[in-house]
Amino acid sequence: MFDSSANDATLALARFAATTGLGSVPSAVCSRLKDCLLDFVGNAAYAAVNAESSAAFRAGATALQGANDDATVIGDTQGYSYLQAALLNGAFAHTLDFDDTNVWGCLHPGAPVIAAALVEAERTHTTGKQWLAALAVGYEVATRVGAALGSTAYDRGFHITPVAGIFGAVAAVGRLRGVDSGTLASALGIAGSKAAGSMQYLANGSWNKRLHPGFAAHDAFLALAFAQAGVVGTAAPIEGRYGLLAGYTNEATPSALTDRLGQWWPSGETAIKPFPSCRFNHGAIEAALQLHELLGTDARKRIEAALREGTRLEVRLSPKAAQIVGEATPNKIDPRNIVDAQFSAYFQVAVALLDGHCNWQSYERIGAADVAALAAAIYVVIDGQLPIMGAGLSFAGQVVRINEPLGEPSRPCDGASLRRKFDDLAVPVFGEGHAAQIAQRVASLEDETDASTLIRQFRRSEQ
Repeated sequence: MFDSSANDATLALARFAATTGLGSVPSAVCSRLKDCLLDFVGNAAYAAVNAESSAAFRAGATALQGANDDATVIGDTQGYSYLQAALLNGAFAHTLDFDDTNVWGCLHPGAPVIAAALVEAERTHTTGKQWLAALAVGYEVATRVGAALGSTAYDRGFHITPVAGIFGAVAAVGRLRGVDSGTLASALGIAGSKAAGSMQYLANGSWNKRLHPGFAAHDAFLALAFAQAGVVGTAAPIEGRYGLLAGYTNEATPSALTDRLGQWWPSGETAIKPFPSCRFNHGAIEAALQLHELLGTDARKRIEAALREGTRLEVRLSPKAAQIVGEATPNKIDPRNIVDAQFSAYFQVAVALLDGHCNWQSYERIGAADVAALAAAIYVVIDGQLPIMGAGLSFAGQVVRINEPLGEPSRPCDGASLRRKFDDLAVPVFGEGHAAQIAQRVASLEDETDASTLIRQFRRSEQ
């Protein structure tokens, strides 16, 4: 157990990341991390091939340096430089907004941490056990920094996933390199000057958001390179007088950085998402799906009749959820691009209630007349009594409430549903047999003697 005061939290995190081996990681956490890795691969592969932003991301990543290097980009056919691969894998994994989330840490830990660790594991031909240990400390550091920032970082305009994620990415890659705690602390200090990510992407549904974890993974390598070269990084970059917690949030919780560090693993509570949208939508989506079932086989007709009578649909959200996905702005009530729709409770509830499902193909319904009509009839009520991810719906005499969305520790997705999600994403890219081989090898990651051979399987065949 690494106990420390807030005054030396960065040093405690560095010691933890530099010295914690796989034997110290609870088996349940290891199992969850393998789930997260498989989920990462599925998300990145599908986005690499199908998302509207991916071609531009590739072009941007290769504009200053050509491709055809050795590092794997998931779902691609060619190799890239290691920095390009870290950036693209992080961006692709986050593009669908379908990647893992940790509510306590207020972030998506996998997109920045796995993106960086995957590149280093391939480069160094590490074992599966070593890779898993690096993921464990990386997730833990990212999650704890995110929790220390808390949700009021959003009020300052910061996207917590890259801001906290770069510290986790540094920890994971540093662990794989076997750097000492002093060098790792210096790298974390340098990373403090690269911690960034603006929530202003919400203004127009920009693709900045998708790039954020890739930037964090990429910049983690810069921080480590400088630290290993002897550059002196700042002390206390997270907890210091002018550090992260002083400038990036309104209500910091410094104790989250080291509370029972090495004994309690909140990163093990990371959830796998069942819907490709902002996690703040998921309670409302579930409620809408339940309401669809309650309305029966003629749900669409009953909805249309209720709308003709002027019935409105009440959606209750927590204050923070309402701030992020529920404000009554034009680009949320009637979104015209995927990112705006991913952050619109109006669109997500309307699609789920009308169609009885909510998946990536649901974004083909952007601009549809029936979706727009139902979304326009929704009004959001801020309910301070709801849990942060909870939601309630009232419509046509029916009331549904969700306190915690599917995937959280109290309502975990079973192994079969996680595999179905992976197959839905990966099989269209890799084919059924190839996807099955990836799933089998990730499930037994500890048995890999050279993780690079597994990582090479994450490439798409040229046929």
